[in-house]
Amino acid sequence: MTRIDDRIQFMRRAADTLSNTGAVLQVAAEAISTACGRGLAFVFLPSGLPSDMAAAQGGVARQPGSGFRPRWIVNIERVPLWQQNRWIEPMHAGIHGPAYFQDDHPASRALHGRPDYGRAMICAGGRMIAWAGLFVDSRQPFNDRERAQLGALCEQIVGPMRVAALLAQGRWALSLSRRQHEILSRVALGWTNKRIARDLDISAATVKTVLERLYRRSGCANRAALVARYRNSVGPSAELA
Repeated sequence: MTRIDDRIQFMRRAADTLSNTGAVLQVAAEAISTACGRGLAFVFLPSGLPSDMAAAQGGVARQPGSGFRPRWIVNIERVPLWQQNRWIEPMHAGIHGPAYFQDDHPASRALHGRPDYGRAMICAGGRMIAWAGLFVDSRQPFNDRERAQLGALCEQIVGPMRVAALLAQGRWALSLSRRQHEILSRVALGWTNKRIARDLDISAATVKTVLERLYRRSGCANRAALVARYRNSVGPSAELA
């Protein structure tokens, strides 16, 4: 358990010092995977953006499935009280059944079969703001030892993950400078770097540098993802330029 404890302490430090949300999620995924020692762990925020998702298998970080888009059975805006902030095995509890998983689901591909899973819905005010789960082969369901370890781990990661998720909701408002806002608002209009540079009377190289820094900080892989994150932060009615 020392390895898990070390990761939990790292999560707490990362959340307390406003560190990158992606790092908190990745450590959570690795801790869940280590606690069980098998299966595929997924941890993510509902936005589904690259920087808001992490995965681990055998305690080792791995790339999450790029096409992973969960199909919510429960209303994530109003999660039942008994499902909030605790470890639950949905199939064992009668919430989901084997038909929940499609053949192209990342867990199905990784496990080469029909998965079963346990999960924790991290909630604030009854609304799910983060999700953490572990998929295992349905032919080898969770045993009592695994349930105990995962339940205890869940109690420890709920706090840091809640902080990370709430910070992520307002990350742009906390970090965008005036120049970054000017450039990103014009990217949202579909402008090229050269056009943005002419409009702001700066070099195209400066525009490129600002965008590259935003890519690194946000975890977004392209302009479309960056714009989606920007629009989510300013709201659909905000002035874009």
